Amino acid sequence: MSAFSQKSWQSKIVVEGSTMSEMTPESFPLVRGALRNTRSFDAALEVILDGDAAGSIRNTAWKDAKDTLSRAVYETWPRLVNEPHFHGRYAELSKDLQDLYNGVLVMGLHDVISTAKKVAKTKATGPAVDAMRAFCDEVLPLSLLVASLKDKVVKGRVASDAPAKPVNPNRIEKTCPCCMRGIAVVRGTMAHHGYQRPGHGWQTASCAGVQFEPLEVSPKGLEYVVRTLRAQLEANQKAFAERATQPEYLLGKRERKGPMERIARGDPLWPRLFSAHVAELEYSIRVLRADLPPLEKMLAEWQPGMGGR
Repeated sequence: MSAFSQKSWQSKIVVEGSTMSEMTPESFPLVRGALRNTRSFDAALEVILDGDAAGSIRNTAWKDAKDTLSRAVYETWPRLVNEPHFHGRYAELSKDLQDLYNGVLVMGLHDVISTAKKVAKTKATGPAVDAMRAFCDEVLPLSLLVASLKDKVVKGRVASDAPAKPVNPNRIEKTCPCCMRGIAVVRGTMAHHGYQRPGHGWQTASCAGVQFEPLEVSPKGLEYVVRTLRAQLEANQKAFAERATQPEYLLGKRERKGPMERIARGDPLWPRLFSAHVAELEYSIRVLRADLPPLEKMLAEWQPGMGGR
């Protein structure tokens, strides 16, 4: 495609007789084929399609479904695009393809929209671009549909006959300095909570923010986050630079149900494990480089009373 617009994509879908509301799980062979388990994806898709058909969707249902579908995109883009076409081959790529690769960061549904624009405009050609375009062709209609439901979101919970839970009049809620969510404050620091962070583990049992005062009160939690991510970026960059000799071994299984073993360089299994290791380093470096600047800016501009939401 030589040009891109949201309207042109939606028109293309309708003209070809496959409207957004007619999507089924079988409309996504690439994504579902790359997922280890498709049940969550299929269930989330059904929620989105039901909301589209009804003309409204509960906020919690929309967010949960969007997060599940975004996670599927986050998991499958590397498997379908990065790993087979880019990892370990960057130096061999054309300048146009390098620019395209450097300019794309797919971490969820919304990123597919901007990625499709860049793929449509690129002068690069070849299997890597074909893989990107195939992924966007399949997922973009879903990205647009989920985005369009934002105007149909109904906030609040479904009415229930159950007695309402009592509201704690003494509850104080402020911004967690690590995950930037509104969390209750207990004895001066954040109450225990977990959180999701794409790119750094989807679910944590406990957010590090429980150690700190709210962002409105102190920058120490934000300083911890910035310091931790900087250290992680430095470690990943060092590991990537030394990949020719390090690590000496990686953990892997020779059979699907076999035991985890130390696989050394020279082992027939090494190339596959090493390729995945390098791919993980490359992706983590790119995510950290994207995450750090806004956090560093927030830290530099911090002042009492400032929240992160």
